[in-house]
Amino acid sequence: MTATASMSPSARRLRRLTVPLCGAVALVAGVVVAQAVASAATVDEGWRLAARHTARLAFLVFLPVYVASAWHRLAPGPLSRWLMRNRRSLGLAFATAHTVHLAALVAFNAIAGQRPDAATLVVGGGAYAMLFAMAATSSDAAVRRLGARRWKRLHAVGIHWLWFVFAFSYGGRVAEGRLAFVPLFALALGGLGLRVAARLRARRPVRGVAEGAPSP
Repeated sequence: MTATASMSPSARRLRRLTVPLCGAVALVAGVVVAQAVASAATVDEGWRLAARHTARLAFLVFLPVYVASAWHRLAPGPLSRWLMRNRRSLGLAFATAHTVHLAALVAFNAIAGQRPDAATLVVGGGAYAMLFAMAATSSDAAVRRLGARRWKRLHAVGIHWLWFVFAFSYGGRVAEGRLAFVPLFALALGGLGLRVAARLRARRPVRGVAEGAPSP
């Protein structure tokens, strides 16, 4: 029996979408890096642009993963159902894009002779540690090994940590007067707002139950 044949139906569905999706994201990220390096006046500027553009690409893949469950709670529909079914594949595609960003960032720091400060290493490094932990546990088998409660806690902390890094980075650039980052910062805040709205709706009591009406 082959390894594929012994996989569960959900694992086979995950692989069918994940492999082409991650491959497509890796290809796009590679093109972004090549274009940035080729178009810049200097090598270090090229890698700086490559790191910046791949971060934006990763954020745009991250955002649907971040809002999927909230969107589905607030306005369920065909697209939200598709996102819910395929969040793991999209999450692994985000991990692919963000790993390319990390490689571009490391290349820039090495070429430019820069060293990240301690805060960047702790917050940014922690975000990558959470990212890789989440990627490594994106399977039903990992849920069983960790237990549903610990698995949910890991992924909840990780996804909000990653959101914070994106929002803090883009918000800081907006505060510096770099208005090109306003749309990205607005998207990050909008994603958080959507999750807060979904959480508030989930906590709102059902009217009939709240008023003491008998349940059917």
